Amino acid sequence: MKTINLTKKQFESLEQYKIPDYVCSTEGVLYILPTKKGWNKETKLLKKLYLNSGPQFGNKLWTINSLIDLKDEIDIEEIVYPEEIATVVHEIVGFTIQLIESLNLKTVLMDKKVDPEYQIDCLRQIGVILEKMRKVREYTSIKDFFINDLHESNFIVDKDGNVRLVDMDSCKINGNQIFSSKYLSTGRFINEVYKYQKDETKESKYKYQKYHYSPLSYFVPDENTDLYCYIIVILNYIYGKNVANFTLEEFFEYIEYLKKCGLSRELVDIFEGVAFSAPNRNPYELLEALKPVIGKGSHYVYSRVKK
Repeated sequence: MKTINLTKKQFESLEQYKIPDYVCSTEGVLYILPTKKGWNKETKLLKKLYLNSGPQFGNKLWTINSLIDLKDEIDIEEIVYPEEIATVVHEIVGFTIQLIESLNLKTVLMDKKVDPEYQIDCLRQIGVILEKMRKVREYTSIKDFFINDLHESNFIVDKDGNVRLVDMDSCKINGNQIFSSKYLSTGRFINEVYKYQKDETKESKYKYQKYHYSPLSYFVPDENTDLYCYIIVILNYIYGKNVANFTLEEFFEYIEYLKKCGLSRELVDIFEGVAFSAPNRNPYELLEALKPVIGKGSHYVYSRVKK
């Protein structure tokens, strides 16, 4: 296990890494960490976890170490992997990751000044990552590798336009226990659909949020849940709000509206498919067909049309 040890004084001198208020971050705080190895200087990020003891913390460390140990076998360059366990006076506080000059994907998708072609390409790249993960499960010994907590804030876009997957310490891997997920733990839609398997164990009923526990539903991560979350991200981009809060009836009404606005039949089938028993499908190769509904599909326009 690779570790980096800081003194209390060193840790207290670190500058916090600023992220936008609307970017979801519930499990820790990021700090800018200058490092030096020989003559080489490098700046990393240190993620200090709110939780630092107990079974949930042990599960977090197991997940982080699994990602470090299996990095070469996974071999997906778009993933930003944990690098070292970080300690302060030999007490584990979190882990380090590469610092990448980037924008959060949520920022890119929310910015009305950004070309929709660019935004759609960013969404497409998420689907490419999911396809690469499917191949890891198919062709390697790692059979339980899923993002789990897939949402807009857990991706970044680097200066070259490449989408990278971050915050992987809540993923499903190597027999670890289930972590909460933004679009799997909350929202009316998924709780009205009987397609996804709930984890009813005691450990899955609580989520750690800044020094207190709150009850939540958990769903067992698999390929269907990752694709469900991906499709929610795509629809959120079109709608401009969280589609996961729709009821089942509201969801189908909205998809029917997108169909009338020109959304392709194939994408309609894939989107509606998240509510049906057949396996979810990855729509990444079809996202050019979103263009006719950009603007028309926003909640501003949709709410007026409904009236």
